[in-house]
Amino acid sequence: MVTKSRVLLFGVFLGTLGVMPGVLPVMAQVRPVIDTPMTAPAANTTLPDHPIVPNDLLSIMVFDEPGLSKTARVSADGTIQMPVLKDPIKVAGLLPRDVETKVAGELLDQQILVHPVTAVSIVEYASKMVSVVGDVKIPGQFTVTAPITLYEALAKAGWTTTDAGADVLLTKSSTEAPLRINLLKLQLGNDPSINPMLSGGEIVNVPDAPKVWVTGNVTKPQAVPIRTPSDASVLKVVASAEGLTQYYNKTAYIYRADASGNRTEIVVPLWAIMHRKAQDIALASDDILLIPDDNGTKRRDFLQILQTMAGAGASAGVLVGIQKY
Repeated sequence: MVTKSRVLLFGVFLGTLGVMPGVLPVMAQVRPVIDTPMTAPAANTTLPDHPIVPNDLLSIMVFDEPGLSKTARVSADGTIQMPVLKDPIKVAGLLPRDVETKVAGELLDQQILVHPVTAVSIVEYASKMVSVVGDVKIPGQFTVTAPITLYEALAKAGWTTTDAGADVLLTKSSTEAPLRINLLKLQLGNDPSINPMLSGGEIVNVPDAPKVWVTGNVTKPQAVPIRTPSDASVLKVVASAEGLTQYYNKTAYIYRADASGNRTEIVVPLWAIMHRKAQDIALASDDILLIPDDNGTKRRDFLQILQTMAGAGASAGVLVGIQKY
């Protein structure tokens, strides 16, 4: 049982410390703050194994021998130099596990260690260049230190432009024929075999799409890219050129080149196609679609008067009636 004298003495003791007795319950609630930083898990810095090439960076560990462990860059001749070993070790073309065996064997043969235990891993791939050229938004070269997919390479180049064709040509070496890959299938991603890995040295070329030229009485004469055969028809090409002007001729002409480069003329019943009285006509790559003027000078003057008097809506209605004849 606590006596009054002990309580009094304890109060005097607190008073000497400058603490009022009434503050004691509050002090009892205070908990010390301990700064215990969380330890981040060690990052795995090793990369997937591949046959070692010059300029790869290797981590070489000899257990219980920190003086023999090191990080070594593979030299241009495919070798690394280890501490205390007499000669460089040839590592180019080997996998990391093969280098482990080779380093351990050298340490044993040169009587440096009795039971060497080694671990070798790749911590940085050699820097290599991939070239992306042709109809991409950011053509050029970029460095890869690890394999990337063809899709990723095109993404780094900003993907294709509106003039790009349907295929991409991938050249892996100067001795191999280019591999042709369909861009639509690549985008769909249904088949991994058409999205190969690039490890450096490859050239990705996106050629122009074949074109059809449309000129004459269209709103925007231009070369129209044809990515698939279904894109090439008179109606689709006219639509790409933002339609016909009001003075187009009833008959248009296709000029198509033969194998020798000579062009033949194909008559197109344009007015009948536009009014669903004739079938649309397919175009071929490099065709020229010419839509001549109707030579209707008097009709133009008449329509200009109508536009002044009643506006473009009235003149357009009259134009439809005139073009029937």
